[in-house]
Amino acid sequence: MDKLNETKFNFLIVFRIVLFMAFILHSLFLIFFYLVGIYSLVIFNAISVLLYIYLVCIVKEKLIYVSILTYIEVYLHSILCVYLFGWIGGFYVYPLCLIPTMYFISINMMKKGKYGHFIALISMATYLYMRVFNAIRNELAPFQGVMQRFDLFLYIFNSASAAIVFIMLICSFLYEIRYAQEELENKNKILVNIANIDALTEINNRRCMNEIIKKEVEKFYDSKEPFCIAICDVDNFKKINDTYGHDCGDIVLKSIADILKDSKDKSDIEVSRWGGEEFLILLKNSIKQAKEECEIILNRVRDNSLAYQDKHIKVTMTIGIAEFNEENDNIENVLKIADNNLYKGKRATKNCIII
Repeated sequence: MDKLNETKFNFLIVFRIVLFMAFILHSLFLIFFYLVGIYSLVIFNAISVLLYIYLVCIVKEKLIYVSILTYIEVYLHSILCVYLFGWIGGFYVYPLCLIPTMYFISINMMKKGKYGHFIALISMATYLYMRVFNAIRNELAPFQGVMQRFDLFLYIFNSASAAIVFIMLICSFLYEIRYAQEELENKNKILVNIANIDALTEINNRRCMNEIIKKEVEKFYDSKEPFCIAICDVDNFKKINDTYGHDCGDIVLKSIADILKDSKDKSDIEVSRWGGEEFLILLKNSIKQAKEECEIILNRVRDNSLAYQDKHIKVTMTIGIAEFNEENDNIENVLKIADNNLYKGKRATKNCIII
């Protein structure tokens, strides 16, 4: 299960618990209003109990539909209670506690936050209207006298119930945000890999290496410590492709990349696929030390025997090296010198290192 589905699953569990709580609350209200003789609310709560049984059964398949029906039911119940017995009991708080649910639905499923804003605006406007309406009405609400003695108990009960629902929904919403952030971070990591890693060899690509070289140049101007660029080219690579096929050529490139990755783990170097059958190594030391390290890498390539279709294939590389130092501090020029040295080796004996 991916992060997004896990988030929806977590919210679904929380919302189903909220629906079950609503079923319990309305069952209790049904009994309570029957005992105090407010039969219009008995009928309303009886319908609500049946509604929540139905909503619990379909919430998994129709979450948006269920959330809207839940909000409408809570909204109407609050208005009816305020009309029948005024501000007594705190029934007006329930629509407010469902605002997080509507934001979750509108942002995460409808993909439009404006619906959440609309619901929040409607809830606040209704709350203010009920407050004003209750303050300016000239006569007592129909059952205000009957309900007066239950005011404190109902206020505590409703406030506590609404607070529990509100906290549960807020926590679920915060979990959704956390999982969404993790999902975004994971996707960003994938995009960074796509942008910086060569798909075949799984080492840095040319774009990434250019950024590494740029940082090393900036570092040089502070430390004045030289570094070297080595450009490597697989010898007779076209012949390998023509003789054994491109699948074999890919295996050759992967095997060399594996050697370079292993060398990177053991030495202070950076490696990349520079293009085609070319690799570039950045060595953070002088040209003498760079040549020694490249000799080790070249010997490992020479000694490596690749098994392909019952054949054992040996490959070699030619390497051209140039040093970036105080006398030669233009990176384009250093790359050009390394490239020229490479082709001097290719035109000579191949399977060698030229500095």
